[in-house]
Amino acid sequence: MSSEGRIVARCAGADVGTGGRTVEVEVPVGVWPVVEEYLSGFVTTGPAGPEDGRWRVALAVRPEGTRAATAAHYGDYDDTGVWREVDGAHRSVRLTASTASAYAPVHVVRIVRTLLRLDAAEHDPSALFLHAGMVAWRGLGIALVGNKRSGKTSTVIAATAAGAHFVSNDDLSLHEGPGGPIGVGWPRSVSIRLDTVEPLGIALPARPVHPANAHRGEARLLMPHEIGAMFDGRVAPKAPLRAVVFPSFAADGSAALTRVAPDEAAERLFANLLAPPVKDDELTSWFKLPDAAELGARARRITASVPAFELRQRLDHLGRRPELARVLDEAVAW
Repeated sequence: MSSEGRIVARCAGADVGTGGRTVEVEVPVGVWPVVEEYLSGFVTTGPAGPEDGRWRVALAVRPEGTRAATAAHYGDYDDTGVWREVDGAHRSVRLTASTASAYAPVHVVRIVRTLLRLDAAEHDPSALFLHAGMVAWRGLGIALVGNKRSGKTSTVIAATAAGAHFVSNDDLSLHEGPGGPIGVGWPRSVSIRLDTVEPLGIALPARPVHPANAHRGEARLLMPHEIGAMFDGRVAPKAPLRAVVFPSFAADGSAALTRVAPDEAAERLFANLLAPPVKDDELTSWFKLPDAAELGARARRITASVPAFELRQRLDHLGRRPELARVLDEAVAW
Protein backbone atom coordinates (compact mmCIF):
# COMPACT_ATOMS: atom_id res chain seq x y z
CA MET A 1 0.00 0.00 0.00
CA SER A 2 2.99 2.32 0.53
CA SER A 3 6.07 2.78 -1.61
CA GLU A 4 8.89 5.32 -1.56
CA GLY A 5 7.11 7.78 0.67
CA ARG A 6 3.74 7.47 -1.06
CA ILE A 7 0.49 5.66 -0.32
CA VAL A 8 -1.55 3.98 -3.07
CA ALA A 9 -5.03 2.95 -1.94
CA ARG A 10 -8.39 1.84 -3.26
CA CYS A 11 -11.45 3.87 -2.21
CA ALA A 12 -14.99 2.46 -2.38
CA GLY A 13 -18.33 4.01 -1.47
CA ALA A 14 -21.07 2.37 0.57
CA ASP A 15 -22.17 -1.04 -0.72
CA VAL A 16 -25.88 -0.96 -1.61
CA GLY A 17 -25.88 -4.19 -3.57
CA THR A 18 -25.62 -2.50 -6.98
CA GLY A 19 -21.91 -2.92 -7.66
CA GLY A 20 -19.86 0.09 -8.72
CA ARG A 21 -16.19 0.66 -9.30
CA THR A 22 -13.64 2.19 -7.01
CA VAL A 23 -11.26 5.14 -7.18
CA GLU A 24 -7.52 4.72 -6.73
CA VAL A 25 -5.62 7.37 -4.76
CA GLU A 26 -1.90 8.05 -4.64
CA VAL A 27 -0.72 10.63 -2.10
CA PRO A 28 2.36 11.38 0.01
CA VAL A 29 2.60 9.34 3.21
CA GLY A 30 2.28 12.50 5.32
CA VAL A 31 -1.02 13.48 3.67
CA TRP A 32 -2.69 10.06 3.81
CA PRO A 33 -3.73 10.05 7.51
CA VAL A 34 -5.78 13.23 6.97
CA VAL A 35 -7.35 11.90 3.76
CA GLU A 36 -8.20 8.62 5.48
CA GLU A 37 -9.73 10.43 8.47
CA TYR A 38 -11.86 12.67 6.23
CA LEU A 39 -13.11 9.63 4.28
CA SER A 40 -13.74 7.53 7.39
CA GLY A 41 -17.18 6.08 7.94
CA PHE A 42 -18.38 6.62 4.37
CA VAL A 43 -15.62 5.49 2.01
CA THR A 44 -13.71 2.30 2.75
CA THR A 45 -10.03 2.16 1.87
CA GLY A 46 -7.65 -0.70 1.23
CA PRO A 47 -4.75 -1.85 -0.92
CA ALA A 48 -5.06 -1.03 -4.60
CA GLY A 49 -5.91 -4.09 -6.68
CA PRO A 50 -5.60 -4.92 -10.39
CA GLU A 51 -6.58 -2.19 -12.83
CA ASP A 52 -10.30 -2.41 -13.68
CA GLY A 53 -10.97 0.85 -15.48
CA ARG A 54 -11.21 2.86 -12.29
CA TRP A 55 -10.34 6.54 -12.06
CA ARG A 56 -7.06 7.50 -10.41
CA VAL A 57 -6.33 10.58 -8.30
CA ALA A 58 -2.66 11.44 -7.71
CA LEU A 59 -1.38 14.26 -5.51
CA ALA A 60 2.11 15.75 -5.67
CA VAL A 61 3.37 18.21 -3.06
CA ARG A 62 6.06 20.69 -4.08
CA PRO A 63 7.55 23.73 -2.36
CA GLU A 64 6.04 26.19 -4.84
CA GLY A 65 3.38 24.09 -6.52
CA THR A 66 3.06 24.41 -10.31
CA ARG A 67 1.22 26.60 -12.76
CA ALA A 68 1.14 24.10 -15.59
CA ALA A 69 -2.47 23.19 -14.90
CA THR A 70 -5.86 24.65 -13.96
CA ALA A 71 -6.31 26.30 -10.57
CA ALA A 72 -8.96 24.75 -8.31
CA HIS A 73 -10.05 26.45 -5.10
CA TYR A 74 -12.09 25.49 -2.06
CA GLY A 75 -14.66 28.27 -1.83
CA ASP A 76 -13.52 31.80 -2.65
CA TYR A 77 -10.42 31.85 -0.47
CA ASP A 78 -7.07 32.61 -2.12
CA ASP A 79 -5.01 30.28 0.08
CA THR A 80 -7.03 27.17 -0.75
CA GLY A 81 -5.82 26.55 -4.29
CA VAL A 82 -4.24 23.49 -5.83
CA TRP A 83 -3.37 22.86 -9.46
CA ARG A 84 -5.38 20.23 -11.29
CA GLU A 85 -5.00 18.32 -14.56
CA VAL A 86 -7.79 16.02 -15.78
CA ASP A 87 -7.05 13.37 -18.39
CA GLY A 88 -10.46 11.84 -18.96
CA ALA A 89 -9.27 9.53 -21.71
CA HIS A 90 -6.95 7.83 -19.23
CA ARG A 91 -9.28 8.33 -16.24
CA SER A 92 -6.80 10.31 -14.19
CA VAL A 93 -6.77 13.48 -12.11
CA ARG A 94 -3.40 14.93 -11.14
CA LEU A 95 -3.18 17.45 -8.32
CA THR A 96 -0.21 19.58 -7.32
CA ALA A 97 -0.20 21.52 -4.06
CA SER A 98 2.21 23.67 -2.15
CA THR A 99 4.01 21.98 0.73
CA ALA A 100 2.38 24.48 3.09
CA SER A 101 -1.19 23.86 1.86
CA ALA A 102 -3.64 22.50 4.42
CA TYR A 103 -6.17 22.05 1.60
CA ALA A 104 -4.40 19.28 -0.33
CA PRO A 105 -6.27 16.47 1.52
CA VAL A 106 -9.53 18.42 1.21
CA HIS A 107 -9.19 18.47 -2.58
CA VAL A 108 -8.28 14.77 -2.72
CA VAL A 109 -11.36 13.83 -0.70
CA ARG A 110 -13.58 16.11 -2.77
CA ILE A 111 -12.44 14.50 -6.03
CA VAL A 112 -12.78 10.96 -4.66
CA ARG A 113 -16.33 11.80 -3.57
CA THR A 114 -17.08 13.45 -6.92
CA LEU A 115 -15.88 10.47 -8.94
CA LEU A 116 -17.70 7.91 -6.80
CA ARG A 117 -20.95 9.89 -7.06
CA LEU A 118 -20.62 10.31 -10.83
CA ASP A 119 -19.88 6.60 -11.21
CA ALA A 120 -23.00 5.72 -9.22
CA ALA A 121 -25.09 8.20 -11.21
CA GLU A 122 -23.95 6.62 -14.48
CA HIS A 123 -24.16 2.94 -13.57
CA ASP A 124 -26.89 2.60 -10.91
CA PRO A 125 -30.30 2.66 -12.66
CA SER A 126 -32.06 3.62 -9.42
CA ALA A 127 -29.77 6.37 -8.07
CA LEU A 128 -31.22 9.73 -7.01
CA PHE A 129 -28.98 12.48 -5.65
CA LEU A 130 -30.78 15.00 -3.46
CA HIS A 131 -30.30 18.25 -1.59
CA ALA A 132 -31.18 16.33 1.54
CA GLY A 133 -29.88 14.88 4.77
CA MET A 134 -30.70 11.67 6.60
CA VAL A 135 -30.70 10.27 10.10
CA ALA A 136 -31.25 6.66 11.13
CA TRP A 137 -33.81 6.47 13.94
CA ARG A 138 -34.18 3.04 15.54
CA GLY A 139 -32.23 1.73 12.54
CA LEU A 140 -34.62 3.25 9.99
CA GLY A 141 -33.67 6.07 7.64
CA ILE A 142 -35.53 9.39 7.61
CA ALA A 143 -34.61 11.59 4.64
CA LEU A 144 -34.82 15.31 5.41
CA VAL A 145 -35.26 17.15 2.13
CA GLY A 146 -35.09 20.90 1.56
CA ASN A 147 -33.14 23.96 0.56
CA LYS A 148 -31.09 26.30 2.72
CA ARG A 149 -32.86 27.73 5.78
CA SER A 150 -35.51 24.99 5.71
CA GLY A 151 -34.20 23.57 8.96
CA LYS A 152 -32.62 20.52 7.36
CA THR A 153 -29.20 20.74 9.03
CA SER A 154 -30.67 21.82 12.36
CA THR A 155 -33.03 18.85 12.33
CA VAL A 156 -30.27 16.41 11.37
CA ILE A 157 -28.01 17.60 14.20
CA ALA A 158 -30.84 17.81 16.75
CA ALA A 159 -32.02 14.31 15.86
CA THR A 160 -28.48 12.96 16.21
CA ALA A 161 -28.24 14.62 19.62
CA ALA A 162 -31.56 12.95 20.52
CA GLY A 163 -30.17 9.48 19.78
CA ALA A 164 -30.32 9.06 16.00
CA HIS A 165 -27.35 8.09 13.83
CA PHE A 166 -26.04 10.73 11.43
CA VAL A 167 -26.06 9.56 7.79
CA SER A 168 -25.98 12.72 5.68
CA ASN A 169 -26.49 16.44 5.93
CA ASP A 170 -26.71 17.89 2.44
CA ASP A 171 -26.00 15.45 -0.40
CA LEU A 172 -27.93 12.25 0.30
CA SER A 173 -28.25 9.66 -2.45
CA LEU A 174 -31.03 7.08 -2.69
CA HIS A 175 -30.55 3.64 -4.23
CA GLU A 176 -32.73 0.57 -4.69
CA GLY A 177 -31.13 -2.15 -2.59
CA PRO A 178 -32.05 -5.83 -2.27
CA GLY A 179 -34.62 -5.04 0.45
CA GLY A 180 -35.91 -1.69 -0.79
CA PRO A 181 -34.69 1.92 -1.02
CA ILE A 182 -31.48 2.80 0.84
CA GLY A 183 -30.14 6.24 1.76
CA VAL A 184 -26.37 6.71 1.47
CA GLY A 185 -24.19 9.38 3.04
CA TRP A 186 -20.97 10.86 1.70
CA PRO A 187 -17.75 12.24 3.26
CA ARG A 188 -18.50 15.94 3.23
CA SER A 189 -18.19 18.74 5.77
CA VAL A 190 -21.28 19.97 7.62
CA SER A 191 -21.74 23.71 8.15
CA ILE A 192 -23.33 24.47 11.53
CA ARG A 193 -24.35 28.08 12.08
CA LEU A 194 -23.20 29.40 15.42
CA ASP A 195 -26.57 31.04 16.06
CA THR A 196 -28.18 27.56 16.15
CA VAL A 197 -25.80 26.04 18.72
CA GLU A 198 -27.67 27.29 21.79
CA PRO A 199 -31.19 26.43 20.55
CA LEU A 200 -29.97 22.95 19.59
CA GLY A 201 -28.37 22.45 23.00
CA ILE A 202 -25.08 21.18 21.59
CA ALA A 203 -21.38 21.92 22.09
CA LEU A 204 -19.03 22.09 19.11
CA PRO A 205 -15.44 20.81 19.09
CA ALA A 206 -12.97 23.40 20.36
CA ARG A 207 -10.61 22.84 17.44
CA PRO A 208 -12.45 21.59 14.35
CA VAL A 209 -10.09 20.07 11.80
CA HIS A 210 -11.33 21.60 8.54
CA PRO A 211 -8.90 24.35 7.44
CA ALA A 212 -11.68 26.56 6.05
CA ASN A 213 -12.76 27.33 9.62
CA ALA A 214 -9.97 29.92 9.64
CA HIS A 215 -12.13 31.96 7.24
CA ARG A 216 -15.55 31.46 8.82
CA GLY A 217 -16.92 33.52 11.67
CA GLU A 218 -20.63 32.76 11.44
CA ALA A 219 -20.45 28.96 11.21
CA ARG A 220 -18.21 25.96 11.80
CA LEU A 221 -17.39 23.24 9.31
CA LEU A 222 -17.30 19.77 10.87
CA MET A 223 -16.33 16.52 9.21
CA PRO A 224 -18.61 13.52 9.86
CA HIS A 225 -16.07 11.85 12.17
CA GLU A 226 -16.22 14.97 14.38
CA ILE A 227 -20.00 14.71 14.53
CA GLY A 228 -19.56 11.10 15.56
CA ALA A 229 -17.21 12.18 18.34
CA MET A 230 -19.82 14.68 19.57
CA PHE A 231 -22.55 12.04 19.76
CA ASP A 232 -21.01 8.78 21.01
CA GLY A 233 -19.99 7.58 17.57
CA ARG A 234 -23.51 7.66 16.14
CA VAL A 235 -22.60 7.85 12.44
CA ALA A 236 -23.84 5.40 9.80
CA PRO A 237 -22.87 5.31 6.11
CA LYS A 238 -26.33 4.17 5.00
CA ALA A 239 -29.80 3.26 6.25
CA PRO A 240 -32.98 1.70 4.82
CA LEU A 241 -35.31 4.52 3.77
CA ARG A 242 -38.47 4.51 5.90
CA ALA A 243 -39.78 8.09 5.52
CA VAL A 244 -39.25 11.27 3.52
CA VAL A 245 -39.68 14.48 5.52
CA PHE A 246 -39.79 18.07 4.22
CA PRO A 247 -38.92 20.32 7.21
CA SER A 248 -39.77 24.00 7.60
CA PHE A 249 -39.86 26.48 10.44
CA ALA A 250 -43.08 27.76 12.01
CA ALA A 251 -43.61 30.79 14.24
CA ASP A 252 -45.51 28.89 16.92
CA GLY A 253 -46.93 25.54 17.96
CA SER A 254 -45.43 22.16 18.69
CA ALA A 255 -43.60 20.13 16.06
CA ALA A 256 -46.12 18.35 13.85
CA LEU A 257 -46.02 15.99 10.88
CA THR A 258 -48.55 16.24 8.04
CA ARG A 259 -48.80 13.52 5.41
CA VAL A 260 -47.87 14.57 1.85
CA ALA A 261 -49.53 12.79 -1.08
CA PRO A 262 -47.21 10.67 -3.25
CA ASP A 263 -47.54 12.83 -6.39
CA GLU A 264 -46.79 16.04 -4.47
CA ALA A 265 -43.92 14.35 -2.66
CA ALA A 266 -42.43 13.27 -6.00
CA GLU A 267 -42.62 16.86 -7.26
CA ARG A 268 -40.87 18.09 -4.12
CA LEU A 269 -38.18 15.44 -4.46
CA PHE A 270 -37.66 16.40 -8.09
CA ALA A 271 -37.33 20.08 -7.10
CA ASN A 272 -34.51 19.09 -4.74
CA LEU A 273 -32.58 16.88 -7.14
CA LEU A 274 -28.87 17.43 -7.56
CA ALA A 275 -28.53 16.89 -11.30
CA PRO A 276 -25.72 16.54 -12.06
CA PRO A 277 -24.85 15.16 -8.63
CA VAL A 278 -21.67 17.25 -8.30
CA LYS A 279 -20.49 20.80 -9.04
CA ASP A 280 -17.66 19.91 -11.41
CA ASP A 281 -18.42 20.41 -15.09
CA GLU A 282 -15.03 19.12 -16.25
CA LEU A 283 -15.31 15.74 -14.55
CA THR A 284 -19.05 15.46 -15.20
CA SER A 285 -18.41 15.72 -18.95
CA TRP A 286 -16.73 12.28 -18.87
CA PHE A 287 -19.83 10.48 -17.57
CA LYS A 288 -23.17 9.59 -19.17
CA LEU A 289 -25.93 10.67 -16.78
CA PRO A 290 -29.70 10.03 -16.84
CA ASP A 291 -32.05 12.68 -18.21
CA ALA A 292 -34.74 14.58 -16.32
CA ALA A 293 -37.53 12.24 -17.43
CA GLU A 294 -35.74 9.21 -16.02
CA LEU A 295 -34.94 10.99 -12.75
CA GLY A 296 -38.58 12.03 -12.42
CA ALA A 297 -39.67 8.41 -12.84
CA ARG A 298 -37.22 7.35 -10.12
CA ALA A 299 -38.60 10.00 -7.75
CA ARG A 300 -42.14 8.75 -8.35
CA ARG A 301 -41.10 5.17 -7.61
CA ILE A 302 -39.65 6.28 -4.28
CA THR A 303 -42.72 8.21 -3.15
CA ALA A 304 -45.07 5.44 -4.30
CA SER A 305 -43.51 3.09 -1.76
CA VAL A 306 -42.22 5.38 1.02
CA PRO A 307 -44.48 7.74 3.04
CA ALA A 308 -43.70 11.46 2.93
CA PHE A 309 -44.46 14.19 5.46
CA GLU A 310 -44.18 17.91 5.96
CA LEU A 311 -42.63 18.82 9.33
CA ARG A 312 -43.45 22.22 10.82
CA GLN A 313 -41.39 23.14 13.87
CA ARG A 314 -39.78 25.95 15.80
CA LEU A 315 -36.02 26.30 15.98
CA ASP A 316 -36.11 26.82 19.73
CA HIS A 317 -38.02 23.53 20.12
CA LEU A 318 -35.34 21.43 18.42
CA GLY A 319 -33.39 21.27 21.66
CA ARG A 320 -36.34 19.53 23.34
CA ARG A 321 -35.19 15.96 22.88
CA PRO A 322 -38.39 14.14 23.99
CA GLU A 323 -40.56 16.22 21.64
CA LEU A 324 -38.26 15.55 18.70
CA ALA A 325 -38.08 11.84 19.58
CA ARG A 326 -41.89 11.73 19.45
CA VAL A 327 -41.84 13.16 15.92
CA LEU A 328 -39.16 10.73 14.78
CA ASP A 329 -41.10 7.81 16.25
CA GLU A 330 -44.18 8.94 14.36
CA ALA A 331 -42.26 9.22 11.08
CA VAL A 332 -40.91 5.66 11.18
CA ALA A 333 -44.14 4.10 12.49
CA TRP A 334 -46.02 4.34 9.20
